[in-house]
Amino acid sequence: MREATQENNLAFTKRLHSLLFFSFSDKLKFSIKASLSMALAYLIPLSQGWSQASTAAITVMLIAAMGSVSESVTKGAMRMIGTIVGAVVGMTLIAIFPQERFLFLLSLSLLVAIPLYLVRAYKGDPSIFMLTAMTMMMVFKSGEVDDVFLFGLDKTYMTIFGIMVYTLVGVFLWPVSIEDSTTKNALELSKSQSQLFLDRDAPQEQRAKSLALLLEREASLESSTMDTGTASIDMQQWHSMVHNYKNINANLTLLSMHDKETYIDNIDQYISNYKTLEEDIVLLFNGITLAWEDGKEITLPEAIIPEYERERIKVLSHLDRASLITTIQDMKKLHEALRVLATKLNRIHSPLPTFFDSEEIPQNKRFVWGDVEHLKGVLVTFMIFWTAIYFWITMNPPGGFMIVALATGLSVLTTFSPLKPSLLIIIFSLSFVFATFMYVFVLPHLHYGWELGLFIFVYSFISFYFINPKISIFFLLGLFTLNIMSPMYYNFSLFLSVLLMFYLFLMLLQMFYFIPFSTRPEHLFLELKNRFFKLSQTMLDAGRKHQEGKGSWWGNLKANYAQNHLMGTVKKMQLWGSKIDEKYFDVIDKHKLLAFTKESEKFAYLLELLYDKDMMMKHNPLLKNLIKNYTFPKLSDLLGEYVKGKAPKDVDDFWKNKTQIIEAIEDTLSSILAEIDFDAYSRKEIAALYENISLRRNVWLALFDCQEIMAEIDFNILKQSRF
Repeated sequence: MREATQENNLAFTKRLHSLLFFSFSDKLKFSIKASLSMALAYLIPLSQGWSQASTAAITVMLIAAMGSVSESVTKGAMRMIGTIVGAVVGMTLIAIFPQERFLFLLSLSLLVAIPLYLVRAYKGDPSIFMLTAMTMMMVFKSGEVDDVFLFGLDKTYMTIFGIMVYTLVGVFLWPVSIEDSTTKNALELSKSQSQLFLDRDAPQEQRAKSLALLLEREASLESSTMDTGTASIDMQQWHSMVHNYKNINANLTLLSMHDKETYIDNIDQYISNYKTLEEDIVLLFNGITLAWEDGKEITLPEAIIPEYERERIKVLSHLDRASLITTIQDMKKLHEALRVLATKLNRIHSPLPTFFDSEEIPQNKRFVWGDVEHLKGVLVTFMIFWTAIYFWITMNPPGGFMIVALATGLSVLTTFSPLKPSLLIIIFSLSFVFATFMYVFVLPHLHYGWELGLFIFVYSFISFYFINPKISIFFLLGLFTLNIMSPMYYNFSLFLSVLLMFYLFLMLLQMFYFIPFSTRPEHLFLELKNRFFKLSQTMLDAGRKHQEGKGSWWGNLKANYAQNHLMGTVKKMQLWGSKIDEKYFDVIDKHKLLAFTKESEKFAYLLELLYDKDMMMKHNPLLKNLIKNYTFPKLSDLLGEYVKGKAPKDVDDFWKNKTQIIEAIEDTLSSILAEIDFDAYSRKEIAALYENISLRRNVWLALFDCQEIMAEIDFNILKQSRF
């Protein structure tokens, strides 16, 4: 019945779209919802004679600029809680320091830094913490003592009202269908997984393209949120399925990382049931895709155990043997993961109640703690706060403490961000021209409430639709220079004074964009590159020390930090590398620069897998023996050379001959493994050893790929001054 109703609604929607000759895009829907919220945030308070209507509008503006398209009552409630916390903290400080303004401002600056740090560190909707910080500052009445608590309550009430307006509009007007989007994302990811499996031995370019699409769709699926109000499974079950998808992706990535091996064409000679294993995997991929598309039940194959031809495998070299065993083990794990996912999909589509076996799923980390740029950003925000305070006290500019609040709060958008304050000043200047025209020729001729509402809606719509939401806030500032209130007073000198206030806080952001830390893309890129090699070296050293029994709490702490920030560092390298201005550094080939970051991403992914594998195998006696007797130069030694800032041309020639190094490693392994009595160890321990060896080989090869691209780039050019 429910499916028939959904089909009828979908058919009606399609007919309506065909009649209108167009359909509303997500961007258009968001712009309409945000603009309507802005209009209501003004009109309702003005119609009721409430003060501080602009506070509600500013709240809507902040949420729209920092939040997501989807809204929920829960998210609105969390924003209200954040606002109340900020109000309580702000007014408590006023009560504690009623006359000591310096102590009040010092305490406020320290406490405001906490939620503004969380804005940077939080992976979800940061508007919750932004509202907390802004409310802390907005309840302060510019140093006045009369009715300070009533002023703070008014500000808090209007902030909460703005949250309510934005939440209700987002919930009831074009609510985002989360369930449909997750189903679509899961279907697309399943198709990408199937394609990558078929391409696992294809040419490198084709594999790279399939892998990039896979990782992109994994990110889309992971960012989806299951709406348990309409979904057939609960949130824990959905996270369980996402975890299964990530395990499948990890196995597929390992299978597609290396080029086609020499033994692949004759692999049946080494694994007698390989064809059965491969065919089962293809059937499972096809079944999972059809299950998402049509709800069809998936036929589950039996669990399979690879049948090794041991005598023939002994003929292979140790590296080939490690590669073969790793490939088969990855395919076996892939087969098992697909069977688990298929079982869950069958239970979802079953008419019986859906039950999943409990799994130990790693919790998603919602905060990125200790990021260097986040910590520097908080320091810059602290400096902006006190510079604005000094300017406010000594110059007494129009707007008073509002300059401090705006400069401090909005600094999170510009510190260590590609969003340049100079661009924001240009956008605000365009808004100023537009606002001046409106102030002189339009506003005086508005007589009815609906006219004012339409005016605010159109002004806001221009901002949200034609400008990126992250910077639309700076175009919308022009709306607040109009000083809309009831009754309305027209005073051009007041208009210019408010305009000056906004320019002042933008100038503060511009001043601290390069002070005390440089945010030039080329400078940040080099800094991040050096950090990338340092974090990589830390992880490799930590894994080896655990095998040697020399691990320490300090080493573990550094390794965990490196593991948490390695991939994030690579992503920031990609961001700032793309922002380097080729007009100043025309000798640098940006395509090669970005290719280096892509290879770095592959290396980081493999290194994280190796570190996890080392931690899981730290009690494996075979690996301990190998690490103990391994005398060949270590990969961390090469990373150490790059940590020192050396270019590939300055590194010892030994590290530049890939073939020579691989042969030397093979000889070293042969001499060590030849002395081991494998009959004394279990098959599981032997297989784990060869998996570890193969993974280490892939890490070596990935770093050599990075090194080859680095040899073609002169990074010293990026150290030169632009002038």
